[in-house]
Amino acid sequence: MIDVNAVAPPAPIAVAVPSTHDPLTDRLLAAAVDLFIEKGFDKAGVAAIARRAGVTTGAIYSRWTGKQEMMLDAIGLVMHEQLDRLLSAGTTSLTDVLSALGAELVVRSDTADILLAEALVIARRDPEFHSMLSRRLLEQEQRLAEVFEAGKRTGEIDPDLPTDAIVALCHAIAIGFAMFGSIDRELPAADGWNAVIERLIVAAQPQ
Repeated sequence: MIDVNAVAPPAPIAVAVPSTHDPLTDRLLAAAVDLFIEKGFDKAGVAAIARRAGVTTGAIYSRWTGKQEMMLDAIGLVMHEQLDRLLSAGTTSLTDVLSALGAELVVRSDTADILLAEALVIARRDPEFHSMLSRRLLEQEQRLAEVFEAGKRTGEIDPDLPTDAIVALCHAIAIGFAMFGSIDRELPAADGWNAVIERLIVAAQPQ
């Protein structure tokens, strides 16, 4: 039997994925993302992912049920990493967090855009993956909802505005921008976009 920790990995993987703090898991996810982008989800097999990471398929199946879960974990890491970074950056108010989130929409990640676009296509034809992706997106929505509810308690967001509607708008914009990125559509200039975000933030404040 091959020792999965002893097999030397191939050349460094070009696609960056946020860390899980487990080196082997990070290597496997990076290999999966690399192949999802190179070959597409359908053609990126578990065996090929394992070979790219320099391990056996047992290393994958001891962590995930298959490549669907690997795709979801890669997307989840990218999404959570952005919000974690903003919330831990020492921002002084919810307004600062929302401004930073809005500004990051026009600084796109090719990795995130391609992964999300691919995942949405898979979800259209695979009911099981559809349910898994919906649950993963719901986790992100719940985290955003907590941020907005805190903003209502501090008086930075009008308490009469429904939180679920605010969260839905944020996700709709983020997913729409990911679709733009996946087809290389030019995004608005940062200055103009930030001006729109600032106006939306002001509109959401108590009048």
